[in-house]
Parts: sequence; structure tokens; C-alpha cells
Amino acid sequence: MSIVRYITPLLVSTALLASQYTTAQRVLTLEEARKLAVTRNNNLRAAEEKIGAAKAQKAIAGAKDKPTLDGSVTGFYFSSPLNKLLPEYGVSPMVTASQPLYSGGKIKLGKAAADKGLEIAEEQKALTTAEVILATESAYWQVVAAKEKIKLADQYAKQLDGLYRELNNAYTAGLTYKNDLLQVKVQQNDNQLNLIRTNDAWVLARLNLAQITGLGDSTDFVLPDSVLGEFNNGTLHRSMEEIAANRPEIKILQKSLESEKIQEKILKADFRPSVGLSAGGLAGFGKQGINLGNPSSNAFAAYYGMLQISMPILDWGQRKQKIKQQQHNITAQQYQLQETKEKISLEVQQAYLQLNESAKRIELSGASLEQAEENLRLSNDRLKAGTITGQDVLEAQTIWQQANSNIIDAKTAYRISEANLYKILGMTRF
Repeated sequence: MSIVRYITPLLVSTALLASQYTTAQRVLTLEEARKLAVTRNNNLRAAEEKIGAAKAQKAIAGAKDKPTLDGSVTGFYFSSPLNKLLPEYGVSPMVTASQPLYSGGKIKLGKAAADKGLEIAEEQKALTTAEVILATESAYWQVVAAKEKIKLADQYAKQLDGLYRELNNAYTAGLTYKNDLLQVKVQQNDNQLNLIRTNDAWVLARLNLAQITGLGDSTDFVLPDSVLGEFNNGTLHRSMEEIAANRPEIKILQKSLESEKIQEKILKADFRPSVGLSAGGLAGFGKQGINLGNPSSNAFAAYYGMLQISMPILDWGQRKQKIKQQQHNITAQQYQLQETKEKISLEVQQAYLQLNESAKRIELSGASLEQAEENLRLSNDRLKAGTITGQDVLEAQTIWQQANSNIIDAKTAYRISEANLYKILGMTRF
């Protein structure tokens, strides 16, 4: 009892400070929350970095058919007895140029594989974006719902306070029993605890939203929306062909399958010969005798050219088995693609059913709320007329509080189900 007595003024003072501070807080709409998440979320930033890595890999693959130029400088010293056969000391710079002439098509296929890698990274970002948007909307409506629950707890507290005063007057006048007062007091204590839990849930929900939207641990914002507004129960419709064409998961698997087929071609190219050309120039400076063609000179310069042809001859079937292994991987990928399409079809049906169920919950909860409000009104009137006890009014207030809580939960679930349906249909709202 004493704890609640101290908590009550603390909550009131906190609420007053919060209401004064709200004037300086940022108003965060759902649209702004989506935009913040898209630009600041850590998962999306990581996905963008992976796209950068894929672009770098594409640039590497694009340079494979270009000539390369390498240089080196070697210094040497030989002691006795080697210096009797070789120059005692010297330095030799060298430059080598290499150019692939034919690789069995592997360079071209490598470029195609790098292109697919970039496309997959981009689709992966699209998938991450859809997931982040859904998480943002879910977190947003959870914050709104928690705030509504706080308002409801405050309204319920006022009703209980009013009932307690009325019953206390009746008890003082000897018109009712102390038992009625104690029952109201117990309910007041329960509501205070519920208010504390609701405030904690509100704080955690705000922190969750701040983390998703890239605001860190800053909760210096207020949300203007309410779950108690009007709802449009119109249902979205899309064909499975449209959904498959817009779901990032399908695109990722399709492009991964194309990449696996390119990899099969690369493995087949290992059976073809490769041809490369290289040329180099070198020089030497050191003790007299370093130039074998002119022993009296202390320097020389020379160049060379090489043409290399490499042809696979025998590897005991390793290359053939690698191709067979890759073909199995391709078939497995095809099955995975089909499985994902079937699961998405099931997800779509579940999302439609979930949204329709949420809409029905709103309808039924609304009807229950109207009945609970009428029941509470009649109970208050009958209490004043002396035809019922405080216990009956307390029960009516509890039913009213639960009906309001149910309508908040139903409308929050509808908003989240709606956001989930947009994601599952491959539609974005930002």
C-alpha cells in the first residue's frame, strides 16, 4: 500500500514533465520512420557495403583480359668461391608484361558471374529493405498501442477513483460495507501496477523503434498516430505471377540459379587449352664481368618473349566429377526455387486470412466496446438509484477496461498484418 502511495505521485510528476517536454520533441510520422530506417538502419548499410564489394569484384573480373605489368629490382652479392664464377655483386631491375590470349571462355564467363553477383547483392538489399520496413511499421504501431494503453490505464484509474469516493461516502453514511471499498482498492492497486508495466512497454517499444530507424538510443520523438481511428478494410489483390516477379527472395534464387549455371560453364572450360603471352626486359649493373657477352663491361640489358600453351591431359576424372557435382547443385537450386514459390503462395494465403481475421476482431471488439460502455452507463445509473452494489459497477468498469484494451490490440494487429501483407505481396510503401 505504501509503495503504491509513493509511486502514484511519481507517475503523475513524470507525466507532467513528459507533457512539458513534448513541445520540444520531434514529431515522427510513419512515413518519416520508414525513410529514416531506409537511410540509417544498420542492416541496410551492411547490404549497401556488400553491393560495393560486389561492384569491386565485377571490376576485378573486368580486368582479367587486360595486360598486366610487373616490375622488380634484385640486388646480389656472392662471396668466394662463387664470385670466381659469377659477378661478385650487382643490381638487376626487371619488367615483365603478360597478356592472356585464350582461356577457354573463362574470362568472359567470370565477368558474367560477377554481374550476377552484383545483381544478387542488389536483390539482397531489396529483401533487407522489405524486412526493415516491416520491422519499422510493427515497432511504430507497438509504440502507438503502448501509448493508447497508458491513456486507457489513466482513464480507468479516474473511474476507479470516482467509484471509490462514491462508495466511501456511502460507507461513511452506513449504506454499504467496507468489503466494497476494499475490492475497489485492490483494483486500484492492480491498475497502478498495470500502468507501470505499460509505461515500461512504451519505453522499450520506443527504444526498439529508435534502433530500427537508426536513431540509436534517442527517444526524443512523439508519434502523432492513433490506433483508434477509422480503418479501411479494403483488401489488396495480386496474382501469383505479379508476386513472384516482385518478391526479392524469388529474384535472389533465380539469379543464384543463373550463377550456378555459369559456374558449370566455367568448369567445362577447364577442359579447353589456355594460351598466354609474356615479355620482359631486364638489366644488370655491378662489378666488371656481369655482362657475359662483354666481360669488360659492368652493365647489360636484354629482353625476352614467351608463349605458353597449357592443355589438360589427365586428372583421373576430377574435372568431370566437378561438373557432375555442379549439375547436382543446379538441380538442388531448382528444387529450392520451386519450394520457395510454394511457400510464398502459402504465406500469401496466411497473410490474407490474418488481415481478414484482424478486421473481424476490430468489428467484434467494437461491438463489445459499445455494449461495455452501455453496460457501464446503466450500472452507474443503477448504483445512484441504489438498486445494485459497488461490486456490480466495479465489474462493469473491468469489462469496459478489457473491451478498450481488446480494441487497441485488434487495431494494432490489423496495422501490423496490413504491413506484413504489403511485404508478402512484394509491395513497398516508401
